Amino acid sequence: MAAVASESQQQQQLAARVYELEAAATQLRETNVQSQRTIERLERDHQHAIDELEALHKSHSRLESQFFAGETELSVLRSKLERAQRATVALERSLDAKTAAIDKEREVWQRREAELASELAAAKRKATVQRRQTVSSPTPSHKRSTSMYAHDMPSPNLVSPLMAARAL
Repeated sequence: MAAVASESQQQQQLAARVYELEAAATQLRETNVQSQRTIERLERDHQHAIDELEALHKSHSRLESQFFAGETELSVLRSKLERAQRATVALERSLDAKTAAIDKEREVWQRREAELASELAAAKRKATVQRRQTVSSPTPSHKRSTSMYAHDMPSPNLVSPLMAARAL
């Protein structure tokens, strides 16, 4: 019996060992399934990261191209701005010179106007004086020339003081 008990004990030990090994195998299968799922998820995440990296690389290239195009355009615009500023300065100088010339011309015309106004006032005074003298003199101021020489004749363009005053 001892041999049977020992054999039964060995079978129990073997059954327990088989049970342990089956449990370990089941646990390993479950761990393997979980590992496979984790690997698949990590592969999807990895592919997603690669796709995102490619998209970011394309965006980076596009933005870099836009940046350089913007820099080029900015350079062109700066150059145009500098030319426009130089042209503005030149136009301002020209305008200042023309304004100064117009101011000088205006001053000349104002002086000429003042001179003419002064001459006109003097002519009016002279005409008034001559009119008074003409009205107060007993003899006519224009006598008919009896000379036969042209230099003794009154000029046809000669205007009497009265006519000169009326014309003013």
